[in-house]
Amino acid sequence: MQVTIVGIRKGVTKNKKPCYNYYGLKEFSDYDMENSECEGQQPVSEFSYKDYGLSVNDVVDFQYEPGFEGRATLSNVVMIKMAGGTPFDGDKAKDTAKKETK
Repeated sequence: MQVTIVGIRKGVTKNKKPCYNYYGLKEFSDYDMENSECEGQQPVSEFSYKDYGLSVNDVVDFQYEPGFEGRATLSNVVMIKMAGGTPFDGDKAKDTAKKETK
């Protein structure tokens, strides 16, 4: 699913493990367009323990795999168009994201 990142929240769980919430906008699906009136874009949010090195305005592809009880779980983020800059830990996070897309 192609998503334009509009927000990122970095936090820490109760167990002191770093976590990230990625917020974005995606186009409505063909099904949505055929069966309802749609205008603008649809908001999406995903949780991850992994820092994918994303920045606001990056265009990415959220990739999923079956998780707990068969629910779709974010498994990878592939960079489509980099906006530049990093919100938290400098270039280290961007390098990690680049390695994963290879």
